[in-house]
Formats: sequence, structure tokens, C-alpha cells
Amino acid sequence: MKAFLAAGFAALALAPAVSSAAPWDDEIFRDPTDGRFDTSRWLLDRKGFLPVPIVITEPAIGYGGGVALLFFHRNPAPTGSPDAPRKFEPPDITAGAAFGTENGTKGGGVGHLGFSEGRRWRYLAGVARGSINLAWYGTPGIGPGTTPEGRDVNLDGTLAVADLRRRLGDSEWWAGLRYTGSKVRSTFARDGSPEPPRADLDATISGLGPVVEYDGRDNIFTPNAGLRAYLEAIRFAPGLGGDHDFTRSRFALQGFVPFGDAFVVGLRADAQAVDGDAPYYARPFVELRGIPAMRYQGDRVAVAEVEGRWNLDGRWSLVGFAGAGRAAESNGALRDAPSHTTVGAGFRYLLSRALGMRVGIDFARGPEDKAVYLVMGSAWR
Repeated sequence: MKAFLAAGFAALALAPAVSSAAPWDDEIFRDPTDGRFDTSRWLLDRKGFLPVPIVITEPAIGYGGGVALLFFHRNPAPTGSPDAPRKFEPPDITAGAAFGTENGTKGGGVGHLGFSEGRRWRYLAGVARGSINLAWYGTPGIGPGTTPEGRDVNLDGTLAVADLRRRLGDSEWWAGLRYTGSKVRSTFARDGSPEPPRADLDATISGLGPVVEYDGRDNIFTPNAGLRAYLEAIRFAPGLGGDHDFTRSRFALQGFVPFGDAFVVGLRADAQAVDGDAPYYARPFVELRGIPAMRYQGDRVAVAEVEGRWNLDGRWSLVGFAGAGRAAESNGALRDAPSHTTVGAGFRYLLSRALGMRVGIDFARGPEDKAVYLVMGSAWR
């Protein structure tokens, strides 16, 4: 769901006519600091309800569009003590979206992200339904391996996610439980390579497990400083309502270092693994701008990426990034697996000063092709 919410925000930011054509006071979309287009007052003071267009540029499913409806529930409330930095409490957000692309992909979903008073609890719930057309290239260890010739496949199903976390004392550590469940039917094209994993053509998975997170970033949308570390271990089992038995784990680390007011460097490391009888579509893949979803898949995946952002005038900024990822069937094989590299550049606009939210466009080049992405906040999840 994040992808099409991001696209909607980007389309809003890059279309100045939104403010002039709206039936509201034009001043509500101007920042009193610099007099430029800014959505902070509408989103927070007026608790704005936004219908925004979606533009999809994911290379795995082609170009497309749709609409998203977002509602911001609460103003950020300052927290902290006189001796500690004051922080803003993120607003609660409810979202709904529907989309379609040129290759016949279509879907939609609803979700809610909320925080209790004082950010003691964080809760998230969402459900999505879709019919996704993409290519499967094989998974090392469960088939013929990744091949240049993908096989077209349709994934038709429903996904549900629920996440509840508790803040530990007054720290930036959070701990809780995460649930993920889906029911998916796969329909492969008759011709193509590799051979489809027939045991996974109609699969239901249901998993629950612990989540631990440290989030010391200065904001959750487009960080300028701070560190985020994330660890999860989700157990999928028939006893939870699924028909597959496996464990999926992930460790992610993101750091942001400012150099004065003009430059920010971000570093990202992400490692994912599955153990057991996971269906092919639930296995991790290399997630980098410039590489289509599920292009490089395996039981073990590792990714590293660096990004630099140069702030030009307080609103506009330029972005450059480069990354590399590997996928294999085991830890030992991962060390010897080939690296798949990407490089790219883009720009951002500060859409909401109060939220620290930047939106923009990235142009990326991967091992096989080029791609364009619309980004809201950080490109890293």
C-alpha cells in the first residue's frame, strides 16, 4: 500500500494547480515561513481529507494509475522535557486506494496507522485485494534457479496485516507482535521458463511473530538524522490457519547523517531469510530501485544501499543513490552469489514542513533496464 500512497503524494506535490483550483482559502496551502506551496496546515490544522491521483511506475507491473483517499486525524503534539529535544507525535492516518496498470494488474486496499497519546502504543492494520501480473524468474534452491527468461504469472488473492507495538519506557525502542496472512492463487502462462512450482499454485499462509525496533530518526517521513534498526521473526504454521510451515526473518538497518544544512547521507543494510516450506511468492527478493519486484529471489537475500540528498533552497533537493544486492539458497551460497547493482538520481520537494515530508521522482538503472519511481518520504521501508 505504501507504493500507491507515495505516488499520490508525489502527484499532488508536482501539480501546483491543486491549490489554485481547490475551493478552499489559498493561504491554507502556503507556508508562512517562505510563502511557498505547503500542505502542513491543511493536513494537520484542518485534519485534511485528500483525494489524490496515483501514478504507478513499478517496472514489474508496468505503468498505471488510480486514486487514493487519505485522512490525517490528529495534529502532532510536542513531547519531551526542557532538557531533551522536543519531538512531534506523528498523526494518525487512514487510507484507502484502488489502482490498475497497463498489463492488467489491478487491486485496492484500506489501512490505518495510529499512535496512542504520548506515543506509548503504535498500531497498524490493513487489508488488500488484488490481481497482479508479473514475471517469475525462478528461485535458487527450489527450482531451476534464476533465469533470464521469466514466466508470466498472475497472483490473485487477499492480504491482511496487523501490527501492535509498545514503546519501552521513554526510549526510542519498540517491541510487539506482527501478524501477516494471505490467500493467493497463482496462474502461470503455458509457455516460458522456468518450470512453475506446482505445489504453490493455491496457497494460504498465516504467520505471527515478535518485532523489535529502534527508531531514533528525526522524523518518520524523510529523515535528516538518526538511526533505525528493525528485527522481525514471523512464524507461519497450519495451527494459525495456513497450509505452509516456515519462518521468515528480517534485519534492517538505516542511518542518516547530516553534513551542515545542505547535505544528508543515508546508509541502508537489509538481510532477509526464510526457513521451511515457504511458497515461492513469499520468499524474499532483492528490493532496489532499478530492479523489478521478484527479479532476484532466494531463501537468503542481502542488500546494501547509499543515498545522498543535497538541499538546494529549503524546498527543492537533488538525490543520488547506488546499491547492490544478492540472492541465494543458503548463507554459504550467498557469500559467493553475484551482486546485482543499481545506480540513479532524482529530486525532492518539501511538501509538508511540519511533517518533514518530501516527495519527488527517482530515475534508476539496474542490471537489465531503467525505471522511474515516484517517492513519498523515504524510498526505504
